[in-house]
Amino acid sequence: MKKIINLKILALAMVFLTGSCEKALEEKPYSFISPEQMEDSPEAMNLWMNGVRSTFLRDGFFRYEVFNRPYEMDCDDITGNRSFYNQTGSGNFGNADDLRGYWSSLYLLIGRSNYVIPSLNSMSNVERDEIDNAIGELNFYKAWAYFTLVRAFGPVPLSKTSVVYGEPANLPRSSVAEVYAYIIEILKESEAQLFARTNAKYKVGMISQEAAKTMLAKVYLNMASGGLSGAQLTVMGGPHKNAAGQRLTSIPLQVTKDVVAGHESFNAAEYFRLARDKAKEVIDVADPGLISVAGAKVGLINNWNNLWSKASRGKAEHLWMLYSEQGKDNNGMVLTYHYCGQYDAEGRMLAGSGPMGLSDHWYDLFEETDRRIRDGVIHKFTMNNNAKRWYPAKEQTPTTSPDPETLNLYKTKYGYDDPSFRHASGDQGIARVTKYLDVTDKTLRRTDAPYPFLRYAETLLIYAEAANEVDDITEAVSKLNQVRFRSEATPVEPGDFDKVSLRSFILEERRRELALEGNRPWDLRRWGIYLQVMNAIGNDNNNIVKSREQKHLLFALPIVEITGNTEINENNPGW
Repeated sequence: MKKIINLKILALAMVFLTGSCEKALEEKPYSFISPEQMEDSPEAMNLWMNGVRSTFLRDGFFRYEVFNRPYEMDCDDITGNRSFYNQTGSGNFGNADDLRGYWSSLYLLIGRSNYVIPSLNSMSNVERDEIDNAIGELNFYKAWAYFTLVRAFGPVPLSKTSVVYGEPANLPRSSVAEVYAYIIEILKESEAQLFARTNAKYKVGMISQEAAKTMLAKVYLNMASGGLSGAQLTVMGGPHKNAAGQRLTSIPLQVTKDVVAGHESFNAAEYFRLARDKAKEVIDVADPGLISVAGAKVGLINNWNNLWSKASRGKAEHLWMLYSEQGKDNNGMVLTYHYCGQYDAEGRMLAGSGPMGLSDHWYDLFEETDRRIRDGVIHKFTMNNNAKRWYPAKEQTPTTSPDPETLNLYKTKYGYDDPSFRHASGDQGIARVTKYLDVTDKTLRRTDAPYPFLRYAETLLIYAEAANEVDDITEAVSKLNQVRFRSEATPVEPGDFDKVSLRSFILEERRRELALEGNRPWDLRRWGIYLQVMNAIGNDNNNIVKSREQKHLLFALPIVEITGNTEINENNPGW
């Protein structure tokens, strides 16, 4: 770790983004300035904070296009261009470039936060609640970083203060339980420090108290599900193709969960109650209906298209978004390129773009009228060689020259109105989401698409999952239906379920609602069903290796950490 976070050098060398989060939303250009010019002022505090925030873009994470691959690709649903999946996506975790960047970016965020907190605490010309709010944001980042690390690597070093202030450069790995205890400690501090969205000082688009509460509920849920023993679930999955290469529909897999390593001491019932109660604190202050995107009020945005529009960024449902700036190597992100495709001036998708999509098995989880696939998936597109493509195959008309009645039926049901658009086999035949499509210029590789780290819809699903586990099926279904109602999915009834079937349904609802937002790989892991679900696939439609072994339950520590940290002498089992 000493090779990763030499914080004194970093702090002096950092360039700091100016402008508030709202300016980023307005897509105004950034300027840069050294914090040495303003030692103790609100402006200096903002510069320090923007310097830490810049870790996500110009100094790590998304700039080098590595973060979302380990965060997203190691799961059952994601598929696409095979060459894009030769590391994490195929289970190659040993010393992978992506994992080195993943580890180092997370510790860089922690190190910078540790360095800045004492600097903010020493300020005397800034109002105390403003300082506390800023420190609350830094504690939030630290907690999220450790949560991300412990889920991926298991025991990890806990750096609680900066090496500049005397912490040893070499630290041993702390146990999973110790890491979670620290995450809870600093998240509780964060929720007490951050402005609530009802506070007059809260700025739209910034991290709020409600975000910290939801993150804490998510941590509790992870601990509870990981520690639960012997629970049964049904997951739709299985092989993606037969021996002849033909696509197969999913089948129900009956699985029994394993206790996640390091979670053995966690009292599942207690942490499910804590998750439910903490999520309820957010639900109690949220708007109970569907709302517009006008202000800071927490709640579900009224329809799927509005949810992902530029006007909605950072508002209402979006509890934590990472913003970007189009066309900038430092501050732009490749989310549109990865998930939606890059387009030429004529609106045609460039070959090789859009390598990260979802499988037919994922698409088949939905009712055909659900807005999450009707509006949430790119159905019709033209490639830059003028080939006309449609997704999915089951929704294209059965012949190239359909009769008017059949064509009208498919147009009414699916919006399919041109038989010249045909389904493509292979890695073009995937479900590409529209979540990252509303950007200023789709012809650019780096656009202004934001990344949605945390949404209020997940708050509701956390509550639903936890409530079911503590035997409150009625309340669980009530919160579940709020999410389904927004997408025009059929409401479900408490009488339709027992605890096991509702547990399975909620996990599948998370799969539907939160697709490609960094959740599915970790849902499989925290429920202890990762190996069962992945091995039921084998190789997917695009010949991406999904089979996994026991060693794949954890990522490999980067070799540079083992060789550079004298307190760590061995890697995770199997690596």
